[in-house]
Amino acid sequence: MRSISTVLAVIVVVAPALASAQTASGAAAKKDAPSTITLTGCVSGSPLTSGEFTFVDRVTGGKYRLTGKRMKGYAGQQVEIVSSPPAKLAVKGGLYPSPNLAAQAGGIDPAQEAIARQPGGAVNGTAAAEMPEFRVGRVRTVPGACQ
Repeated sequence: MRSISTVLAVIVVVAPALASAQTASGAAAKKDAPSTITLTGCVSGSPLTSGEFTFVDRVTGGKYRLTGKRMKGYAGQQVEIVSSPPAKLAVKGGLYPSPNLAAQAGGIDPAQEAIARQPGGAVNGTAAAEMPEFRVGRVRTVPGACQ
């Protein structure tokens, strides 16, 4: 009976210490997680109609719309960009693909419906598809030429 009470006493003393050690290591892991992304590639030579520049990643070939910093001085150059934390969460809602098409409830030709469901809609096809946004925190030029 005495050995059971001794074991219980040890568990009561050791368990909180182990739990706090696990919490501290979990917090350290979150703190050490990288909060920025670094990409190297080329900035477009001219801005979009919105005034923003695009960026093509040298490694993956991915194309991004740059926001957050003035990129006019880096137009047409190869740069290394580092992301900044997102400003806020934006949730877009509404009827997809359009209120008009949704109201027809399937009373449309399947081929026309497939075209209208594309990111650019029935008029633009996929040409007006929005590129992912990359919020720039820091920029530096790197050696190399853009094509």
